[in-house]
Amino acid sequence: MSGTERPGDDGGGEHPPGRLEVHKFGGTSVADAARMETAVERALRAAAGARVVVVSSALAGVTSALAEAAAAALRGEVARALETAEELRLRHERVLAELAGGDGGAVLDELRALAAALAGWLRSVGALGELTPRTRDRILAVGEKLAVRLFAVALRRGGARGVPLDADEFLETDDRFGEAGVLPGVTDAVVRAALAARLERGEVPVVTGFVGCAPDGSTTTLGRGGSDLTATVLAAALGADEVTIWTDVDGVLTADPRVVPGAQGIRQLNFREATELSFYGARVLHPRTILPVASHGIPVRIRDTFTAGEGTVVDGRFTPGSHPVKAISAAAAQALVTVEGKGMAGVPGVAARVFGALARRGISVTMISQSSSEASITLVVPAHDAIEAELALKREFRADITHGEVDEVAVRPGVGVVAAVGLGMARTPGVAGRVFGALARRGISVHAIAQGASEMNISFAVDDRAVPEAIRALHDDFGLHRLDTGEDGGKRIDLLLMGPGSVGRALAGLLLERSAHLFRRFGLRARVVAVADRSGYLLEPGGIAPEALRAVVEAKAAGRSLASLGGAPGHAAVMVRDALRYRLARPVLVDTSAYPDAAEVFREALRLGCDVVTANKAPLAGPLEGFTSLLAEAEERGRIVRAEATVGAGLPVMDTLEMLLATGDRLLEVEGALSGTLGFVMTMLEEGALLSEAVEEAMRRGYTEPDPVADLSGADVGRKATILGRLSGLVRSDVPLRLAGLVDPALAGMEPDAFLARLRDFDAPMQERVDAARREGRVLRYLARVRPDSLEVGLAAVPADSPPGALRGTDNLILFRSERYAARPLVVTGPGAGVEVTAMGVLADIMRIAAERRPS
Repeated sequence: MSGTERPGDDGGGEHPPGRLEVHKFGGTSVADAARMETAVERALRAAAGARVVVVSSALAGVTSALAEAAAAALRGEVARALETAEELRLRHERVLAELAGGDGGAVLDELRALAAALAGWLRSVGALGELTPRTRDRILAVGEKLAVRLFAVALRRGGARGVPLDADEFLETDDRFGEAGVLPGVTDAVVRAALAARLERGEVPVVTGFVGCAPDGSTTTLGRGGSDLTATVLAAALGADEVTIWTDVDGVLTADPRVVPGAQGIRQLNFREATELSFYGARVLHPRTILPVASHGIPVRIRDTFTAGEGTVVDGRFTPGSHPVKAISAAAAQALVTVEGKGMAGVPGVAARVFGALARRGISVTMISQSSSEASITLVVPAHDAIEAELALKREFRADITHGEVDEVAVRPGVGVVAAVGLGMARTPGVAGRVFGALARRGISVHAIAQGASEMNISFAVDDRAVPEAIRALHDDFGLHRLDTGEDGGKRIDLLLMGPGSVGRALAGLLLERSAHLFRRFGLRARVVAVADRSGYLLEPGGIAPEALRAVVEAKAAGRSLASLGGAPGHAAVMVRDALRYRLARPVLVDTSAYPDAAEVFREALRLGCDVVTANKAPLAGPLEGFTSLLAEAEERGRIVRAEATVGAGLPVMDTLEMLLATGDRLLEVEGALSGTLGFVMTMLEEGALLSEAVEEAMRRGYTEPDPVADLSGADVGRKATILGRLSGLVRSDVPLRLAGLVDPALAGMEPDAFLARLRDFDAPMQERVDAARREGRVLRYLARVRPDSLEVGLAAVPADSPPGALRGTDNLILFRSERYAARPLVVTGPGAGVEVTAMGVLADIMRIAAERRPS
């Protein structure tokens, strides 16, 4: 063993029995002197509070260089192989000189001895023209042996008692050279014998990763991910408290960042989740890494050497987070193999023969799928094993094929396997539906499907070229590009409130008082996660607490801004982007504002996967092109836009319209009194009030828009008529709105007292119209008429006993004339003005979305 104590190795104190940690450093972490110094700093910091074992990989690129040198020697290019060996010697000597500061003479001798042995083995390969797996492993192991000596030097210079140890002297494995398996039981005892005493003396063993020893004492290598496996094997044998795998990424990501640039780090994985992900190609972990520590409950942390972030911890906990799927992984370059035949159905032992034939050829199966009739068994194998698998199965079923009991053994090359992984899937209905729905929307065909009884993994095979798109589809659909809130999102609907004016505050009050009862029927809990006004926004991804939301309502009622409450600066669109960085549950943007630029906020919300409910007419009543493109974007992205409160406040106008159209009726005309404010004014005029008096009372009661000219000029009714015409399909072009208001729109923006004074000029002319209508047995109503490509809004004298004439107060009325309701129109009537009524209309739309988005 080369880990003998050296003169001067007296740095560092002894650690009493206590916490024990294993720290493994990958090749990129020890690529050169600077990086190795950083890695050593991490190890020294850990050693200050615990006993530490270090496992080191070879310097970056060294293993590949050694493999190429061996291959060159086998080809007879011995000079080239020796040149590579010499370059590696010089590289390690340069690193030693930087790390040891001129005090590495003994280590320099060891490096040169290893380099000389390497050169001798390469010459032997060239002379014999043979490279056995045994010799290849011996050559590849040199990289780790060189690295641990450098790491130990740096530790000693930092004050710790670093001691290099070659694992091929004590880590017992089988003799499968190149892919050796650690021998359980025996290894534990030998590891403890090799390391325990050193740890008790306060030494820091620096062990070669990737390397072991066969039963005959030969050097073996553990295959891909072998250094990680070394670390967890040592941890299990020593009863360590934790393993840290230092690498060049900050933990396990939700997907391969080369495929999904927005992939996020996962803070915690269960042992089983980590194993599934690593089996299907997660680059950070190897499938065998977790097995030694899982049974002992030893957590494994994957961290970035250079940023020292929190990384990912792998342990025995089940943390569903805000979604049941934790990550998407994939195995590319696979082949689909199918054995099928009528004679297989119900015959015992067919599956055993299939897998036995493959096992005898050493072929690993990536995925299995079998029809319930047992007439077809489909499996996926690595592409390089496809031909061998086909030959093995045809040989096994030769007689069955001859007798017609097996129809064929078919191989489909060029496939990949994609897996959605997460323990929370078993607790959440509908995950499989979402998986395959997301694939269908991207036009991706699935060749085979597999799901275990644990429901922790849904795997499917697709064409190799479709694998990246399939990963992106699932990653996007499950919101894995967003930050995890750490909560189960299966039972919530998250609301982003824009414009906490009078309607917004009333809506917040309704949610605080009734949401638990109202949304229970959908299996959901509604909560507000963000609120925005013109000054900024408040955001709590975990939900704004009820008491905090009440404080917001009270502050806004008192005229305070969200910025004064500590809100972040920014437009509502910034709130949407900031909020949707998090994995919210069924997010809905709720617009109770009058912002004229709200359409752009809607587009941002739709783009980021958020539904929209609006009481704001501006986005839907603007230019037709903007209206149609907004709804087209919603449809393209599978989102919902609901706007009940833009036309009838709390009345089910849009609901009724959708019912008519959905059942095949054809709309002919819509007529209605669409303003509760003007309805109230007309009623007061009938009762003898002057126009200015009626408007002043409507303002006092909160019936009018913030600027009453929006009501009296007919602009508000005009917007409602435009929206109704467009959503009904009666108006399909930018036809001009024929609008006759009660006052000049130029009066907009006046102070209330000045406006009421100016309004008195309209009292006498209006009184004359009221009297003229009364003499004819009629009453005045402010009506909107929507016909095919025609919009008309204005004051009309209607019979007192007609449906519009019978309206009183703030009641609205809509008459739908259609092919089904031609003789007698369908009438919807009820309160159409008031903050509470409008808030109820908005809440009804939120509940309709909740019904559509309820858990499957």
